[in-house]
Amino acid sequence: MTLTDVKKIKVAILAEEPIGWASGKHFFPVILQGYSWKGKHQEYTIETSYIFDKDIRENKLNSSNYDVLLVPGGGVGDGECVTKGLTLFPRVKIWKKNIQTFIRNGGGYVGICGGAALLTELETANSRKTFIEKLYDKSSLQVSTVKSYYKEIAFPLFYPFQRWFPEKSGPLAYVFSFQPGKTMDNRRILASGVPVTCKIDAEHDFFTGFTHNHICLRWWGGPGLIVPRNTDREVSILARYPAKDFSTDDKTQIKAWVYTGGILGFIRGLRKAARYIKKQNKNIKQLLTYFFYFTGDWKKTDKIVDLDLANRPCITTEIYPNDNKARIFLCTTHPEYMIWKNGDIQEVEDNQFNCIGKGFHRWESIKDFSKDGIKELTHSWWIIRRAVAWAAKIPSEDFPPIHESIDIKIMNELKQDVFWDGTLDHQMAKI
Repeated sequence: MTLTDVKKIKVAILAEEPIGWASGKHFFPVILQGYSWKGKHQEYTIETSYIFDKDIRENKLNSSNYDVLLVPGGGVGDGECVTKGLTLFPRVKIWKKNIQTFIRNGGGYVGICGGAALLTELETANSRKTFIEKLYDKSSLQVSTVKSYYKEIAFPLFYPFQRWFPEKSGPLAYVFSFQPGKTMDNRRILASGVPVTCKIDAEHDFFTGFTHNHICLRWWGGPGLIVPRNTDREVSILARYPAKDFSTDDKTQIKAWVYTGGILGFIRGLRKAARYIKKQNKNIKQLLTYFFYFTGDWKKTDKIVDLDLANRPCITTEIYPNDNKARIFLCTTHPEYMIWKNGDIQEVEDNQFNCIGKGFHRWESIKDFSKDGIKELTHSWWIIRRAVAWAAKIPSEDFPPIHESIDIKIMNELKQDVFWDGTLDHQMAKI
């Protein structure tokens, strides 16, 4: 069969980082921009561009400009969950309405980690939600039938009851607290979170050509997903977290740390943050972030952080129930990030001064990396490409192939996200 002209898939990558917390948004243009492949019926290429909150409020997110909206996690998705939970502001309502309209008009949505949380209502183990849990819940864009789940979630340092219940930071205890890890051959890598082996629905069209029943994906603070029994649309569960919760495994569980610095610690942390931003010539918007990193002292407790994610869905697809049939892809892991094998999490020494920026935990005895790290880095990039293709309504027989990228130029762009250069600035920049 003769291939017709190249079909272009236009992807808007949300790039707003509203609270100064950085993200991995820069991965997605590397993974997607200019990526081309030949399907059974058609040749395809992906074109990406960043989109910001102001653009969305000005209605630049529409089907004439874009096929898919992709929302990364971290400082983008989770930052938006915090700020867009403040629903009284007119600009928030306009922003939400315009994304809702894009999806209802048939535009695709790909949400990664915090980007999945942003689209969904939040359920927690306790019916009475904390302030941050309320923000995550109220930020929902009200277009998905799927819900997200955290047993509990609170920002370390800012949670008013953390002195008594430090373990209630939940997934955020894993997000902000890792020192660089070490491989068996003594290479230092920016290992945060946990590589988890997820069971997949190998019969689903999404996994055509994939010959395994499981895949290892990087978890770094994402929720579980809840699919209702009765729903108004087609919903599929593509992958689940391991049957044994990794937060209860001896190799991957962590201890909660508690802040003990009091008001004086806050003052010192703010001064350190201000001096650091001035010295490093960083944006003043990051003052709160570095205040968070530098404020101390912290002490280790014996309380284990329990995530309650065992066997919960971590990747879902759904089709919006109107004639436009928009496609929504939610993934609470990070297929864009590298994975590693073996190793275990160790608590760092409780010394004279501990702070989040220096880290509370680190990975030890990781299996040796490949020479350039490309294999580990690009291990699951095909999932991002297929998610975009699926959300853009590309037929399954034309999905992008499954392969690891081998272009050495990738490492020139992203090696700072894999290998640690030995500085505290680099360590904190990749939290």
